[in-house]
Amino acid sequence: MVIHMLAPMEEVVGGVKFTKADSFPRLHAWVRHFSEHPVIKGNVPDYTRVVDFLEKRRELYWKSQHNH
Repeated sequence: MVIHMLAPMEEVVGGVKFTKADSFPRLHAWVRHFSEHPVIKGNVPDYTRVVDFLEKRRELYWKSQHNH
Protein backbone atom coordinates (compact mmCIF):
# COMPACT_ATOMS: atom_id res chain seq x y z
CA MET A 1 0.00 0.00 0.00
CA VAL A 2 1.61 3.21 -1.19
CA ILE A 3 -0.70 5.64 0.62
CA HIS A 4 0.99 5.10 3.97
CA MET A 5 4.37 5.88 2.40
CA LEU A 6 3.63 9.36 1.05
CA ALA A 7 3.89 11.42 4.25
CA PRO A 8 6.98 9.60 5.55
CA MET A 9 8.64 9.91 2.13
CA GLU A 10 7.94 13.65 2.19
CA GLU A 11 9.70 13.84 5.57
CA VAL A 12 12.69 11.71 4.56
CA VAL A 13 13.40 13.54 1.30
CA GLY A 14 13.35 16.90 3.01
CA GLY A 15 9.89 18.33 2.84
CA VAL A 16 9.09 17.68 -0.81
CA LYS A 17 5.32 17.48 -1.12
CA PHE A 18 4.00 14.80 -3.47
CA THR A 19 0.31 15.61 -3.13
CA LYS A 20 -0.16 19.32 -2.65
CA ALA A 21 -3.74 20.28 -1.88
CA ASP A 22 -3.61 23.27 -4.22
CA SER A 23 -1.95 21.40 -7.10
CA PHE A 24 -3.89 18.13 -6.86
CA PRO A 25 -7.04 18.89 -4.87
CA ARG A 26 -8.95 15.75 -5.85
CA LEU A 27 -6.00 13.42 -5.24
CA HIS A 28 -5.24 15.13 -1.94
CA ALA A 29 -8.87 14.77 -0.83
CA TRP A 30 -8.95 11.11 -1.91
CA VAL A 31 -5.75 10.31 0.00
CA ARG A 32 -7.08 12.04 3.10
CA HIS A 33 -10.48 10.29 2.93
CA PHE A 34 -8.95 6.92 2.09
CA SER A 35 -6.47 7.06 4.95
CA GLU A 36 -9.25 7.94 7.42
CA HIS A 37 -11.32 4.84 6.58
CA PRO A 38 -11.43 2.57 9.67
CA VAL A 39 -10.22 -0.53 7.80
CA ILE A 40 -7.28 1.33 6.31
CA LYS A 41 -6.48 3.29 9.46
CA GLY A 42 -6.39 0.08 11.47
CA ASN A 43 -3.90 -1.60 9.13
CA VAL A 44 -1.41 1.15 8.33
CA PRO A 45 2.09 0.61 9.74
CA ASP A 46 3.35 2.93 12.45
CA TYR A 47 4.50 6.26 10.95
CA THR A 48 7.79 6.26 12.85
CA ARG A 49 8.64 2.75 11.71
CA VAL A 50 7.99 3.71 8.08
CA VAL A 51 10.23 6.79 8.43
CA ASP A 52 12.98 4.67 10.01
CA PHE A 53 12.68 2.10 7.20
CA LEU A 54 12.89 4.77 4.50
CA GLU A 55 15.85 6.49 6.15
CA LYS A 56 17.74 3.18 6.30
CA ARG A 57 16.94 2.46 2.65
CA ARG A 58 18.12 5.95 1.66
CA GLU A 59 21.36 5.43 3.60
CA LEU A 60 21.99 2.06 1.94
CA TYR A 61 21.31 3.55 -1.48
CA TRP A 62 23.62 6.50 -0.75
CA LYS A 63 26.43 4.20 0.37
CA SER A 64 26.02 1.94 -2.66
CA GLN A 65 26.28 4.92 -5.01
CA HIS A 66 29.41 6.32 -3.36
CA ASN A 67 31.43 3.14 -2.86
CA HIS A 68 32.41 2.74 -6.52
